Formats: sequence, structure tokens, C-alpha cells
Amino acid sequence: METRPLESLSKEELIALVREVRPECALMTEGEGGFLINYKSLVEEASDVIFIINKLGNLVYQNAICREFFARGNKEEIGKHYLHYLPEVEHERAQVVFNAVLSEGKFITNEKMKTVDKDGAAHYFISNFTPIRDNNDNVIGMLAIMRDITAMHKIEKMLKENTRRLEEKVQEQIEQAEELKRIKALNDEMVNNAPIGIFLMDPVGIMLTENPALKRIMGHPPNVTRVGYNLFQHPGFIEAGLKTAFDKVLREKRSVSMRNIRYVPISGDRVLTINVTMDPIFDTKKSVKNVLVMVEDVTEQALIGEKMRRAEKLSAMGLLAAGVAFELKMPLNIMTMNLNFIEKNIEENSPVAEYIADVKEELGKMRNITNQLLNLAKPEEEEKEVFFAGKVLESHPVQIILKRMMERGYEVVTEVAPNTPMVRATLNHLVQVMLHIISNAEDAMPEGGKLTISMSRVLIDGHPMARISVKDTGIGIPEENLKKIFQPFFSTKGQKSTGLGLMVTYSIIENMGGAIGVRSKVGEGTEVRIILPGVQE
Repeated sequence: METRPLESLSKEELIALVREVRPECALMTEGEGGFLINYKSLVEEASDVIFIINKLGNLVYQNAICREFFARGNKEEIGKHYLHYLPEVEHERAQVVFNAVLSEGKFITNEKMKTVDKDGAAHYFISNFTPIRDNNDNVIGMLAIMRDITAMHKIEKMLKENTRRLEEKVQEQIEQAEELKRIKALNDEMVNNAPIGIFLMDPVGIMLTENPALKRIMGHPPNVTRVGYNLFQHPGFIEAGLKTAFDKVLREKRSVSMRNIRYVPISGDRVLTINVTMDPIFDTKKSVKNVLVMVEDVTEQALIGEKMRRAEKLSAMGLLAAGVAFELKMPLNIMTMNLNFIEKNIEENSPVAEYIADVKEELGKMRNITNQLLNLAKPEEEEKEVFFAGKVLESHPVQIILKRMMERGYEVVTEVAPNTPMVRATLNHLVQVMLHIISNAEDAMPEGGKLTISMSRVLIDGHPMARISVKDTGIGIPEENLKKIFQPFFSTKGQKSTGLGLMVTYSIIENMGGAIGVRSKVGEGTEVRIILPGVQE
């Protein structure tokens, strides 16, 4: 504007001048209480960036902090467009905001904007934009007050990033916890449904857990638990060598396995054959925290193996014995015939007769032994026949011995169930078995007693079986002899027994596909029980 004395200005020029300087005059007003406040000084010293642009968006005023921030304090900066001070990425949004103020007269508050300082570093501001109006209420410019929130923005951004990372970590922890939960559930299901016994022990021998299979193997009822029990106090654990193996795991920090060991459970009602594996479980310091024990019940397999070994042994012995007996049978018959000839041709009252009688008695014993040995050989299938099991009691030899016992004062009871199944066997062999068992029962009751013979039908694994029981009230068999009675040449009868009877009996029953067992108690009597497979007629 050209500078001239006010007196030389026309009315119109004076009005235009007033309108032009009105914004600057508005900064200098009289404060409350009559004090004159220097608003321009306050604006210059303010900590916020303050600037004014005209209707065209050109800069007409900036305070000291604004000049310092942009380092463009020379007068040449006045008059430049506001986009000159903003990064290109903010141009479009700034135009929308500034046009709303300059064109529509809107007030914009708390608008977040980004710009760069004199060094090109990004800064963030919370801005308030106010339209400036003339006396006719026309918008002639805009007042901008901007507060630097860069530090707050960075903190907020960092907090958001940390929150995002925290949420990711939390989600990761949740997923890991869910995975651990799934793994634990799967592990529990595997342990609970495992066919082998599994339990944990602490280093002092106390059981910490047990699965259902362990209860079944050890014979514990489902509602009875051994958790909390100290196995070091159980004699069966120590006698089986499990305490020694446990100590080795702790000492050497490695797995230890034991095979086919005999173990008496806590209930003490039976003897098991088990395979055991012990594995150390370590803590964070690599010390053995607990020991995982896995128990496999192989009692049945061990019995089958023992039975097979015994069967093979008996089979080999049977073949050898039968062969020897067959070869001896003819010489024994010839010797007997010769003795009969000599006996008939000696003089009456000759002392030789006494010796002949002794020799004939011994030959009879030898013939009996050869007959027993011949029975060890497994009969051919064509020699077997199908018959009612009760037919054995109707055989002539069995009837004779039972009648003799009753005549001597024994009480004899026979019970044959009508549904006792048919069996496939050699009748003569089964008769021999019954004769031997009954004879043993008679010997066990020297003062008389009761003999009970029963036959019935039982189901084993769904298959019908014939059960034969011979029970006496005799002297019984000591426990230490029960394991030996089926061994060859074992006898408690002295010279009058060969010790082959029960071995031959066992072999005959085995050859029929059956099983034989003995239960006895000293002073109460003995029961011999035979199981034979049933067949259709």
C-alpha cells in the first residue's frame, strides 16, 4: 500500500484501510478490569505455532515459534501458500480442511496434522482453525493454532505397537495353553486307555498316579487307589528286584528295563509275571524329579510258554520212553513165559519157588512201568473216539475200585450233570487217569474218608468244556510239594511207587487238549480238577 498522510485520503480509501488493518487491531484490545493487554506480544511468545492466512490461503502472519520451527523467518516467506509448508502427503487433506474454513466459515477443532520441521523431520500437531471475518461477516482469512504433539504421538504409536505385540503374545500364550490342554487331554486319554499299567513314583518311592490298567493287573478294585502308598515298604517290590532297578534309575539317570520277573502284588493273592520299564523324568536342573513306571502283565504268556516247554519236554520224553517200553515189552513177556514154565516143572516144596515168585513180582512192576511209559506217547487221531464224559465212571476198572473202597468203609459220592458235554479222547487212557487219581485219593485217606467225583459243563471263553473233579478228605499235600507232583519220578510213597503216575496223567490230559490242576491243604484234603474240550456228538 502506498503511504500517504491520512488527510489526503478519500472516504473510500480510509474505509478500505480500516478493513485491511482490522485483524491487526483486533490483537490489541482493552483487557478486563480496564488493563490494556498486549495480545501481539502474547501471540509472539506463545509455545504453540500460530499463523494467519488470507482468503487465498497465503501466509500473512506467523509467530516466533512458527518462524523458528520452519526456519523461514525472512519477510519473503510472507505471502506464500500454506501448502508450501506441508508435506505432499498432507496436501489433499489440508485443502479439504482449509477450504471448509475459508469457503464455508467452519470452525475446525482438534484436527491432527503432519508436517516437517526445518531439518525435514516429521512432526504431528493438534490444530484448531478459526475463520476471520470482516464487518460484513465475510470470511477474509483463517487463524491457525497448532500444538506440537510429536512426542505424545510417538508414545501413542509405541503404546499401540506394544499393545499389538502384547495382544499377539497373549493370543500366542492362549493358543499354547490350548495346545497344552489338548496334549494333556490326549496324554490322559492314552494313559487311561493304555493296555499296560502306568504310574509315577517320586524319588522316595511314593506312588503319585495310577491308571486303570494298573489296577486291573494288580487286582485292585476300581474304587480302591494305591496313590500315596510307599512301594519301598512292600516286600514284593523289593523281592522282585524293583527297588534295586529304581535306585539305578536315580543314580545313573537313564531307563532301566526288567523282563519276566515274578512279582507278588500288594494284595498278595497271586504271583504275576511282569515286564517293567522305568524312565527318569527330569526337572529344569536336570535332576530326577519323578520316575515313570510301565508294567506289562505277561503272566498268561509265561504260563503258555512254560506249558509249551513242558509239553515239548514231555513229548520228547514220551517218544523216548514209549520206544524203550516197546522194546522192553517183548523181553518181559518172554521172561514171564519162561518163569511160568520153570515154575510148573520144579519139584513141589522146592526153595526155588520162592525166588520165582519174587522175580515174577518184579517183572509185574516192570510191565506196569512199560505200560505207563507207552501212554506218554501221543495217540493218533484215529485212535480217539467221541463219548460222554460220564462213561468213564461206568467202565469196569473204575467200578471195581469204587466198589472196593465202599466195602472198606469209604463214603463215595458221584455226581454227573446231564448236560456234561461229549469229549474226544481215548477212553482207555482217560480210565487210566481216573484209576490213578482215585488210587491216590484212597492212599491219602488211610483212616477212611469221603471221595466225591463230579462231572459238569462249564463255559470257558464261550466254549463248552467238560469239568471232572475228584475230591478227597485226606491228609492233603504240603505246599512245597504241589509244584513237584507232576515231575517224573517224584513220589512221597517210597518204594511202592514209580513216581510216573501223575506225570503220565498230565501227559494224557495234555494230549487230549485239556488241562489238569491240583488244589490241596494239609489236613483238609485234595481236589484234582480236569478240564477237557467239549465236542458235538
